[in-house]
Amino acid sequence: MKRIELRKIAKQLGKSGIAFFAAVLVYGIAYVFGWAVLLAFAALTVIVLGVWQAVRLLRFVLKHSLWSLRNRLLFVYTLIGVLPIVLILVLAGLGAWAFMSELAVYLANSELDRRSGTVAREVTVFEDIPAEARAYASQKIIDSERDQGLPGLELEVKDQTGTHDYPQSAPPLNTPIGWGNVHGLLYRDGGFYAWAHEFHNGQEITAMAPLSNSLIANLVPHLGEIALIESHGKSHPPAAGKNANPDVDVQLGDSSPGSFSFSYQELPRQTGQIPPPVNRFDIVITGITSRPHYDWRVPGRTHEGILAVVSRPSAILHGFFSGSEMFRGAIYYSIVGIAVLFLLVELVALTIGVSLSARITGAINQIYEGTRRVIKGDFEHRIAVRSRDQLGDLALSFNQMTGTIERLVSVEKEKERLQTEVQIAREVQSNLYPKEAPPGTGLKLTVRCEPARMVSGDYYDYQAVSGNAVTFAIGDVAGKGISAALLMATLQAALRAQISNCENDGGQVKLEAAGIVSQLNQQIYAHTAPEKYATFFFALFNECTRTLTYTNAGHLSPLLLRSGSVIPLDTNGMVVGAFPFATYDESRLTMQPGDLLVCYTDGITEPENAYGEEFGSDRLVDLIQRNLHRDDCDIVGTVMEAVRNWTGAAELFDDMTLLLARNIEVQ
Repeated sequence: MKRIELRKIAKQLGKSGIAFFAAVLVYGIAYVFGWAVLLAFAALTVIVLGVWQAVRLLRFVLKHSLWSLRNRLLFVYTLIGVLPIVLILVLAGLGAWAFMSELAVYLANSELDRRSGTVAREVTVFEDIPAEARAYASQKIIDSERDQGLPGLELEVKDQTGTHDYPQSAPPLNTPIGWGNVHGLLYRDGGFYAWAHEFHNGQEITAMAPLSNSLIANLVPHLGEIALIESHGKSHPPAAGKNANPDVDVQLGDSSPGSFSFSYQELPRQTGQIPPPVNRFDIVITGITSRPHYDWRVPGRTHEGILAVVSRPSAILHGFFSGSEMFRGAIYYSIVGIAVLFLLVELVALTIGVSLSARITGAINQIYEGTRRVIKGDFEHRIAVRSRDQLGDLALSFNQMTGTIERLVSVEKEKERLQTEVQIAREVQSNLYPKEAPPGTGLKLTVRCEPARMVSGDYYDYQAVSGNAVTFAIGDVAGKGISAALLMATLQAALRAQISNCENDGGQVKLEAAGIVSQLNQQIYAHTAPEKYATFFFALFNECTRTLTYTNAGHLSPLLLRSGSVIPLDTNGMVVGAFPFATYDESRLTMQPGDLLVCYTDGITEPENAYGEEFGSDRLVDLIQRNLHRDDCDIVGTVMEAVRNWTGAAELFDDMTLLLARNIEVQ
């Protein structure tokens, strides 16, 4: 029975689950025995496998447990309360480990730079000392460096008199040829040196101080074990004492040239020690960084070495905040206090979230039942409001919704009725426009109007007078929609009334364009709102004399195309309906065979493309001239299509009206 149960458990866990628990076990063993490298590897394995197990667990829960809204909310609040804490703790631990590792390396690296930097400064001082005083000065420099932690400093000077070594009892350095002005770390004969080499005023100066094992191990007192390693496996090992961990190995690279590998058990021990832990969280931390150095045998080239530090967070903080025990204690207790406070806040939030989930699910269930009744047409159903929070407002909103739906139904019916009336208005307006041009006047009129909305604010009209003359007009009412359409109808009625009141004497038309427009301005101003006005162009064509008499009241100037040239017509006054005191003049021209008069509204020339560029009158004229050989209806259709393609929009921005008047010979 036990074997069967174990098989079931193993089957449910899977290979990845078994590997995860094995990694956790290895991590615990490595932590207990303090195996740093194994501990880091096990931690990485636990993280990777743990993420995968979390995904598997989430899929299992979603499949078997989260079938109801209540369970889903409880699961969400659990994630909100627990998962952030785990992630923050893991992130804080990894961040603290990385920070302490880098800080330990920084302390050792900074001290190593300081030691090697003093050698370079001594060379700078020594190069300006006269030759006769160098023996005495060199001894002072050597003593000074010994006091600063660099015993065994040697100096070599090569000048015109030969090679001089200081102290004189020291063996000659025999600096190889090829070195330039350099300083830093030097690897020579199995050991590291702090050194500097410079050329100055024809002399070559070399200074070199050995970095012994004990000196490297004690670069930063009480920090821990420090090792300086040459890239081919030679090293200055970290020191170890009674508190050193003999099982901590540092293995980097492989056995190929340029790699290195060392074990603390195989290195000679010095005086450096890993400090004892101050608490259970004071773990062993290993910091490793690259350290460039020179090789005595290869002048001018740098090689990568390794600086390794093994320490504990307490020792690292002690070295960084040396002499500030009170400050370190304040930081420690502040971090602990904030962590505890954060944990308490998360637990309280989790408790509140679980309690609120019950209320949320209850409210959702009530709304669900209410919507089912609304679907059936019961708009009188109401939900009981039990609280004055957002859930209560949600129930109240549902109650308001059921009452609003019925009102919306009536509003929709009213909207349909209004749309029907607007459609009727459009049909009425279309009937106001003339259906065909008067025959036999010698002037062929072609016009087309496309409204931007259901009804248009653009106006055009033409009417035969006394059989041998014709009047035509075009205008643009300010605004769009119903109000503009009503003003357009008023404008048409007033104009036709003015023309009808004129008498015909002996076949001569007694119509004055300026008088017609002046009376029209008075009537529009008197019977419309002050802000309502229209641009207006009115013309009278006499078939017998082939003359065109016109008045342009603030409208876009019509264009006369004659023998390849373009002649804009005059403007004779301001818009109609704006000012009662406006006065108007009239102009006259004689139409020649083949002349084409183009009248248009701003809906033709002012539409813009995607780059903000208007269609413009120049583009309109060019388009018409290229199509003069075609029928006038085709020209109008081509212009309308070109304007629509220019904007690239599905809807018009303004009403478009184009009127063409071509002078023809009457048979």
